[in-house]
Amino acid sequence: MKYPNLFEPLRLGSITLKNRLAMAQMTMNYATEEGFATERLVRHYVERARGGVGLIFVEGTFFTAEGRGYRNQLGITSDRHVEKLRSLTDAVHGLGNSVKIFLQIQHAGARASSKVTGLQPVAPSALPPYPGTETPHALTREEIKELVQAHVDAAMRVKEAGFDGVDIHCAHGYLVPGFLSPLSNARTDEYGGDLSGRTRFLMEIIGGIKKHLGRDFPLTIKVSGDEYIEGGLDTEKMTEIALLAQEAGLDGITCSAGTVGGKKIEDLSQAHKVLRTMPMMTGHGCLVHIAARMKRSLRIPVVTVGRINDPALAEEVVAQGKADLVAMGRALLADPYLPVKAFEEREEEIRPCMGCNEGCYKRILQQQEIRCSVNPSVGREGEVSSEKTDRPKKVIILGGGPAGLEAANAAHERGHQVVLIEKEKELGGQLLLAAIPPGRKEIGGFREFLLKRLRKTGVKVIAGKTAMTSYLKENRPDVLVVATGSKPKMFDIPGLDESRTLTAWDVLSGKSVKPPCLVLGAGLVGCETADFLAERGQEVFLVEALPEMAAGSDGDTKAYFNLRFQQRGVRVYTSTELHRVEGETAILKDGKGEMRIAVGTVVFAVGAVPEGGGSEEYACSAPVVIRVGDCVKPRNILESVREGFDAGRSI
Repeated sequence: MKYPNLFEPLRLGSITLKNRLAMAQMTMNYATEEGFATERLVRHYVERARGGVGLIFVEGTFFTAEGRGYRNQLGITSDRHVEKLRSLTDAVHGLGNSVKIFLQIQHAGARASSKVTGLQPVAPSALPPYPGTETPHALTREEIKELVQAHVDAAMRVKEAGFDGVDIHCAHGYLVPGFLSPLSNARTDEYGGDLSGRTRFLMEIIGGIKKHLGRDFPLTIKVSGDEYIEGGLDTEKMTEIALLAQEAGLDGITCSAGTVGGKKIEDLSQAHKVLRTMPMMTGHGCLVHIAARMKRSLRIPVVTVGRINDPALAEEVVAQGKADLVAMGRALLADPYLPVKAFEEREEEIRPCMGCNEGCYKRILQQQEIRCSVNPSVGREGEVSSEKTDRPKKVIILGGGPAGLEAANAAHERGHQVVLIEKEKELGGQLLLAAIPPGRKEIGGFREFLLKRLRKTGVKVIAGKTAMTSYLKENRPDVLVVATGSKPKMFDIPGLDESRTLTAWDVLSGKSVKPPCLVLGAGLVGCETADFLAERGQEVFLVEALPEMAAGSDGDTKAYFNLRFQQRGVRVYTSTELHRVEGETAILKDGKGEMRIAVGTVVFAVGAVPEGGGSEEYACSAPVVIRVGDCVKPRNILESVREGFDAGRSI
């Protein structure tokens, strides 16, 4: 066996896991507004159970009204919630493949919001988690006792709902870690002060759960093994807390990291200390060392998380004794069948998580349901037909970008005869360029997955063909899918010489620039292009009309570029426009007046427009014409892949 350690059983409390792979806790926002489990949510977790994971940690679940973190968060506050959750555990256990399933209970503490709950957040002390947020109500002793009992009651409901164990969220600045950390606990009574006082709340919860549910019902917690913030808990202190929890009856511990208000650092080789959502710019397995340190001191199983999406890395972690169990979150969104594919040594078929965060973390922070850039089935498990058609059709797809590649694969899986035509010599479209900037190479890995998958299908590919209309006339298809993408947007700037003008796509494609470089537009593409140029030693100015750069991106992406630009000397001008160019001088205008800077090349990164050439002719080329991806409206990988998939499956 290729991964003998990864597929070795593990004893966790009173139960045995069939392997060392777990699904990490990830809020999906698939529940109703009342917090009830839906069929959609059940199908989502059942699909991961079918995929061969040993243990599923179901997402953080609220159990008090004021502790709720998201509008469509899963809840367990009543018998009706228990009844709905029972349908989930019955479905997973009904598969008969020995998958165990735990439920995480979560109180958001100071990170809750009255906009969601209608109630003031509560915390050990009246300290907002970070500037600009609500000040929480400082809990009284009586309220603390009530919350201890609320945790116990929630755990009892978890068992009643048929789960194999219960997990408590004790990480990332929520209620329990709010007591543990000296940064958020300023109490002077028995629940504050020294380590004994700050851990009392957690120890009472563990003691209460074990008293009522016994030693045979496993209890685990998820902690921030290092809060990565000045004055917060480091791994040494967190290990002391874990040892106390172990003596109180804890059965296992998941080691994550970070908290709200995390410190900023200059060394971006340690980017995981700043970027809590672990985007693609952070290293694989970047938190394993925390689990390894804690494991040296603990008897109970230790679970590691953090950018592990490769079974080979997971095997290495377990084989070297750095952790007992490897939990994957986004990797199992991207491919729920990663475990069984690894077991059967079919790793090349694993759909890779890019760590882009576009469909998961970014959406959850916007109170939206989770999707996935590389897996268009997430949240729609069982809804889109994968059955072979009994009426195969001739399908031609124009465009070999992400939308076209996904459409080709999906149509072939339905049993259609598919031809893919691409005007460039290489397939991949904008995936080729998107993988070039620093920290973005995993986009290239997704492109390689799509291409390998396409090769295995035997779909006919015609690359480097520009005369598409004549081909369509000669080979009239039943269905034409137009996925011709987009082209960079440009506009006239008074005095700007065309010879000194490039697009971001030109720069990423390797065209030479004359310094200094002014990158016009600080959206994601503009930031990536400025970063690319700065890393190559160019002097770069980044100009954006909006009040902030990377608008629309998640907070971690913005933090990353802020650090990179400070490190590389990129000068950023927001709320600023390029008004005109005089010779080699660019005149910028903001609300205060004009600024003059020397410029050799102006790089346009101001968006894209659909590549719609020939669309009217295409409309007459087949009885059915479907347009997908950027040729409809320039967007991101998530939407392009999803539209291509839907088009292919709908034929």
